Amino acid sequence: MKTEKIYYKNQFQTSCEAILIESIENGLIFDRSIAYPEGGGQIGDVGTLIRCKDGSEIPFYNTTKIKGRNIFLNDFPSIKIENQIVHHINSSFEFEKDEKFLIKLDHLKRAQTTLHHSGLHLALMVLEEMFSGIDKKIVGAKITDKYGRLDFSIDFKFTPEQIVNIETRCNEYIEKNIPIEVFPHPEENEALYWKCDNYIVPCGGTHCENTKDLKGIKIKRKSIGKLSERLIVEIPFNEQFLSLYSDSNN
Repeated sequence: MKTEKIYYKNQFQTSCEAILIESIENGLIFDRSIAYPEGGGQIGDVGTLIRCKDGSEIPFYNTTKIKGRNIFLNDFPSIKIENQIVHHINSSFEFEKDEKFLIKLDHLKRAQTTLHHSGLHLALMVLEEMFSGIDKKIVGAKITDKYGRLDFSIDFKFTPEQIVNIETRCNEYIEKNIPIEVFPHPEENEALYWKCDNYIVPCGGTHCENTKDLKGIKIKRKSIGKLSERLIVEIPFNEQFLSLYSDSNN
């Protein structure tokens, strides 16, 4: 049985009721969840599991996915969909199958992670304008609530002038208030694309809905080897974006 991924329907929902379908070592699997699992470089959500029968609270410190179905599309990376989502816990409780829980998200951490994911895509969009095909040189990615980074296997270093130009171009897009869309592949609902302006890339992470949310973006670089370069994106806390998250648990 797969986990229904509520974040695909409403990524701003911060809680939901769910039924326990399986208990594994250090983890619980539910029939549905608002928690985004680690994947594509983005960290997994954290939060609290509340047992409906007694109100006890159990923190979950990470979210990952297991099982699922492999898909192979001509114009999309091979990925696994229809997974089960594991909410990782440190607990010695005994749990009963079909037990009801309330899953509550750490929405501050999710919001800032979401902004860094979209900010990283925006920076890559600008990089593509400057260095066509550089997306094929990506060898690593990490998206957290504190930063987003991309690692490239390239034989040159980003100059200070290029870093300033990337940040300037990002801010120009931000000032234009360009809508950001996430939409599915026509053949698979969980094969998703990210779109900003005319730039489209496959991505199933969480994202903001407009470039204006990325105001204050900072771009940095770091040398990580003779033939490797790291681009780092930092987004300041955005209280207005955080306010979009709803306590609805429908």
